[in-house]
Amino acid sequence: MASSLSSKIQRSAVVLSSAAIRIPTRSAVSPAAALHRALSAPTRGLVTSPHNRLAQSCILQKPILKSSSQVQTRWNSDEASPVKLQEWGFEDINAALPSSTSNSPTHKPIILIDVREPAELQGTGIIPSAVSIPLASQPDAMYLTPDEFETRFGFAKPDPTESEGEPAQMVFYCKAGVRAKTAAQMAVQAGYDPANIGVYSGSWLDWERKGGKVEKWEGNDS
Repeated sequence: MASSLSSKIQRSAVVLSSAAIRIPTRSAVSPAAALHRALSAPTRGLVTSPHNRLAQSCILQKPILKSSSQVQTRWNSDEASPVKLQEWGFEDINAALPSSTSNSPTHKPIILIDVREPAELQGTGIIPSAVSIPLASQPDAMYLTPDEFETRFGFAKPDPTESEGEPAQMVFYCKAGVRAKTAAQMAVQAGYDPANIGVYSGSWLDWERKGGKVEKWEGNDS
């Protein structure tokens, strides 16, 4: 009977040892290792798409932040500011016109340039002493050489630096001031000193309304 009990104990021990072998031991896995194992393991039953790869890269990589100096937009760096030109009014023009009286006060010399078209001048006349350089039909006038200019227009190209004493002011005017400002800006682009360029903003409409002197236009309408 003792031998029978001993054999039963031996069989129980064998059964218990076999069960222990079948039960896997679980080791502690760190969160980082588990994440790496999950990402590196092949996906079963799923198609790996660029979106999946992008999601994995977003998890593993830290976001790159740009400083405020890198994202600032230089909104005004490429836009050239327009040249500030001297504004002339009716009284300024009237006082600077040549006078026949010998005791008249001296004023800064002025070169008046009417940029309206010849057909307009035929109907209205022109401010005394002004020269005609039409902007629409002769947009390249101020870019011409002195010889080319005189050949085309029949008079010398305006040059503020040729006046005696201080440089003269080239003052542009038209009908309402818009073309005059454009012509003045083009003169600056052609190389004229902005300090010698002015605009009569009121132009002919202001001159006529305030009773300014008028000369008949003697040029042709072509």
